[in-house]
Amino acid sequence: MTSIVADIGGTNARFAVARQTAEGYQLESLKVVDCKQFGAFDAALHHWMEGLDQPRPQRACIAVAGPVDKTEAGGRVNMTNLGWNICAEALRDEFNLDHLELINDFAALARSLPLLGGDDFQVLRDVPRLPNTAMAVLGPGTGLGVAGLAVENGHYQVLAGEGGHANLAATTERDLQLLQVLLKTRQPVFNEWVLSGNGLVNLYRAVCELNGRSAEDYAPPDIGTRGLDGSDPLCRETLLDFLNFLGSAAGDVALYLGARGGVFIGGGILPRIAELLPESQFEQRFLNKGRVESWMETVPLYALNAGYQALIGAAAHLED
Repeated sequence: MTSIVADIGGTNARFAVARQTAEGYQLESLKVVDCKQFGAFDAALHHWMEGLDQPRPQRACIAVAGPVDKTEAGGRVNMTNLGWNICAEALRDEFNLDHLELINDFAALARSLPLLGGDDFQVLRDVPRLPNTAMAVLGPGTGLGVAGLAVENGHYQVLAGEGGHANLAATTERDLQLLQVLLKTRQPVFNEWVLSGNGLVNLYRAVCELNGRSAEDYAPPDIGTRGLDGSDPLCRETLLDFLNFLGSAAGDVALYLGARGGVFIGGGILPRIAELLPESQFEQRFLNKGRVESWMETVPLYALNAGYQALIGAAAHLED
């Protein structure tokens, strides 16, 4: 059985043919494209299909960054970051497919979690995973995605959410100082306003204001590079604050979902700055949940390696 799978983020679009095998799912005809090169999603899909070197499957699952409106058959998504309006019914007709469905990109990532092998992630907290319990995934990238996976009698149920737009919590005096600065430009301050690529810039500017220094016109990669090599101490402060906020948010997600099957952190930012984890309070902030800290100590924590896990999850969703 084969299917078209795609993972559409705010920056890149990934396309592949997923082939189900006895060992799992094999991705073929894999291609990554820059979303900004295309005015609409169907143009990007046409571009990939033109280079397809095998028979085109007749069913598709498209994982998209954003909430999916399921009031229409197959779903509809309005991607505000790109200006793309994606309608499953219209795409199905345009490409003459038997079945096409839209799902949230982190819902697809959550569905992939039981299918991942050791090469797909790094262990951050090495405690036993409790079988038949919920798992969770969150990831700062272009935005902040959050989703969960419930397990019952061997069946999986994805819990898609928009946790990136939940309010950012302050848990230390420094957090509160940063939040007070951030509140000058955004009310309320939601998680994604800090825990994302653009959020890293917002946080850097707040750190500069706390230190009485004018912010440089840095893009997210500039902050990462200068923070990691130590050439700008305020960029390094920013990265550490980012990891601290991320640890708190990951712990919150674990509590909301009872994720004793593991919390997985994806997105494109953490792998680039993971070397600073020991210098940060990331793990302490993950665990520091008051009277339930002993419960939190039973929750394993992982960092997803860069890869195509959401494409695997999209294929598994079709089989479900």
